[in-house]
Amino acid sequence: MAAGNSDSSTMSASSAKKMGVVALTLVTASNMMGSGVFMLPTNLAGVGYISLWGWLITIVGVIALALVFAKTSLLTPRNGGIVAYAADAFGPFVGFQSTICYWISAWIGNVALLVAGIGYLSYFFPQLTDPSIGSVVAIVILWGFIALASLGAQAAGRAQSFTAICMLVVVLGVGIVGWFWFNPHMFTQVYNGTGESNTHAILSAASIALWGFLGVESAVVSSGQVENPEKTVPKATVYGLLIASVCYVGSCSVIMGLVPHEELVKSAAPFADAARYMFGDTAGTIASILSIIACFGSISGWLILQSEAPRAGAEQGLFPKFFAAVNRNDVPMKSLIFTGVLMSGVLLMTASPDLADQFQVVILMSVFASLLPYIYAVIALPIIMIAKKQNKGGNFVIYSILVVIGMAYSLFAMLGSGADSMYWGVVMVMLTIPLYSFIAAKRKKNGEKILSLDD
Repeated sequence: MAAGNSDSSTMSASSAKKMGVVALTLVTASNMMGSGVFMLPTNLAGVGYISLWGWLITIVGVIALALVFAKTSLLTPRNGGIVAYAADAFGPFVGFQSTICYWISAWIGNVALLVAGIGYLSYFFPQLTDPSIGSVVAIVILWGFIALASLGAQAAGRAQSFTAICMLVVVLGVGIVGWFWFNPHMFTQVYNGTGESNTHAILSAASIALWGFLGVESAVVSSGQVENPEKTVPKATVYGLLIASVCYVGSCSVIMGLVPHEELVKSAAPFADAARYMFGDTAGTIASILSIIACFGSISGWLILQSEAPRAGAEQGLFPKFFAAVNRNDVPMKSLIFTGVLMSGVLLMTASPDLADQFQVVILMSVFASLLPYIYAVIALPIIMIAKKQNKGGNFVIYSILVVIGMAYSLFAMLGSGADSMYWGVVMVMLTIPLYSFIAAKRKKNGEKILSLDD
């Protein structure tokens, strides 16, 4: 497209800095493929190869969620992301409730990274499988990374590229090369290993698989960073998610056809065990080292990221002020210390002789906490489209269908998170109701409207 005016060079220079489909697809895929994938093969092996149905449902559901979030971000670009969408559509209480749940999901998710890292570390130090020893070591490592995070995002993020490469080498290496050792008979050995109905098994697999895609909303970038965002964002979102899906499903499936089922369901380091079956003990050792680097190396950066939601909430008056208090490196240290105490508590409360069981409990807690903000954000789209008078035509129909799919999947995954996760999740949601009374009192003191009856 040639421009016929004097601003053409400025326009081309500006568009050159923006991301196209390929660049945004790679960003989306890398955002998805976190180091939390390292324990998924063990948990899904416990479900059996019926988990493939769970993967399929999750991929369809997550694509619907991502497209809905992408559309909402284009309609109402906001720094707060999905939490802001919920507040826009449903008001400050739901915004507060979503912020609380989103924050809880973030720091519980980081607990899962610690558990996964300890699992791979136990490849070298078997005594870490002892729940008391493993939990204490995880807590010590956590506070070491909190100290590193206090130096600032730049210091904490320097190793991120290296740790991402370590993760990709292991996941893609096993997921691609492993097919040469794949044993179909071993893979099909257990169809449903849960002892429950097939429906229950698929529900469980879908909830566990969602862990690999948590953060799907982070792939939706500002329209100002993307060339032709109306078309580029949805395309790149779907392509990126499909790339991540192939890597996830491929690696988890190939491991189920490499490592004997009775060994895999108890494995604390499934990728390392797969590498050992393929190339011997040395390969297993290398895979374990790379996995440890990938799990632990990303923690400082994620610790800083998990403090952003409560920091924004504190600046809006939704969280106590100490969440926004920063040190000289612009790190909200009081917030990090507070969440560090909570994370230490979760590590102790979920301690289990089986690290895979502990990992599954933690990720299902994180998944449940993330689903409420997802549901609010999904339903926010048609409300926002109606408010902006965009509720006519095929575009509205398509996104309404995606909203229904995203909503159905979220409820499906919530049911699959298990009775314990649902019990504590409901308690968590109920606690946000009395907590909001303090926020309302503070808003009234600041002269803000707190009742919908007020004009």
